[in-house]
Amino acid sequence: PKLASRIVNELKDKAGGLQGVAGKTAATAAPVGSASADAISALQNLGFKPQVASAAVAKALEELGDGAALNGLLRIALKRAGG
Repeated sequence: PKLASRIVNELKDKAGGLQGVAGKTAATAAPVGSASADAISALQNLGFKPQVASAAVAKALEELGDGAALNGLLRIALKRAGG
């Protein structure tokens, strides 16, 4: 039981990126292969939590529009995620 508890605690932040886990639904997940999904992945690889990365990319999409390129999304999302 202690090991299982430890594993759950260590992986709970990473599981936030999965659909249906930690309050996320399929409606809020970005389509795989889209610029927004790539931007979220890039932010997570930089160390941002999945929820922070998703929120920052969502704000960038609001600002730039749905057809935004990956470079623009990342630039704005980094500003929003950083503070």
